[in-house]
Amino acid sequence: MRLIIFFSFVLSLTISADTSIRVATPQSELELSTGYYLDLLSVVLDKTEQEYGSAKLVFEPVPVSGSLWKFVLNNKRIDVHWLTPSAAFESHLKRIPVEVLYGGLGLRGLIIKESQQQEFLQVKTLDDLRRFTACQGEQWPDVQVLHYAGLKVHRVEKFESMLDMLRKGRCDYFPRSVIEGNTELAHQGYSEPEFVFLTSVLLYYPMPVHFYVDPQDKALYRRLELGLKAMHDSGELLSFMQQHPVTRHVFEAQRYKNSIVLTLHNPVLPSWYQADDFWLVLLGQKPAK
Repeated sequence: MRLIIFFSFVLSLTISADTSIRVATPQSELELSTGYYLDLLSVVLDKTEQEYGSAKLVFEPVPVSGSLWKFVLNNKRIDVHWLTPSAAFESHLKRIPVEVLYGGLGLRGLIIKESQQQEFLQVKTLDDLRRFTACQGEQWPDVQVLHYAGLKVHRVEKFESMLDMLRKGRCDYFPRSVIEGNTELAHQGYSEPEFVFLTSVLLYYPMPVHFYVDPQDKALYRRLELGLKAMHDSGELLSFMQQHPVTRHVFEAQRYKNSIVLTLHNPVLPSWYQADDFWLVLLGQKPAK
């Protein structure tokens, strides 16, 4: 049934329109945060229809690859994608300047096996966490963040394999943003609580998300910039995030009031990026030293 719903959603975005904006087909139905970005893009396209005409999102299949961004270049298969800034992206793509998650992707709880919960409840410092091994996507920028902090990482090629690696003991925890963790576990449909999303200890590192387009696609760049800036300046972007089913639960700040926050440096970000402590302020948190 989940697959039927998922693919019905995909097909609903492929209706022909005056302008087709190609996006990558979600690589896993379990990666639910994708819905936030797609819904936001749809809202922006609707809000800029008067200036730029009607447009619809169209899914394009792309291979599972850390070089997904390359499919944005020179009209190759997709027109826009959401990415965390890096030197490579900044050199080859055009970044829409509005950050679309207010840095929320960098506030991370830990998906762990329920049987290890008592061990992880003893984690108070980075040294404590260094005893364990994290699972992360093979090409995800988080790998470099965790390595820089001296944490052990087991790289996994496919998103669907993460929990299987946890189950087999290849790794001990899967850092997932507070936006994603609980929702993704609930979507698994497990009859028993084999895994839990632990938030008594949180990792926090700068992880902004921006939409990127081909530098040659000036019209799409101007369109997305116009719509997103208008939403940001009016407060509508924050309201959108507060109300969207993927993100609204994060604004229940009380659930993290007793959490320990371990701050990490993100070596992937370009030097110009200035970290924003929006989430720490919102949740009433101060980083652990």
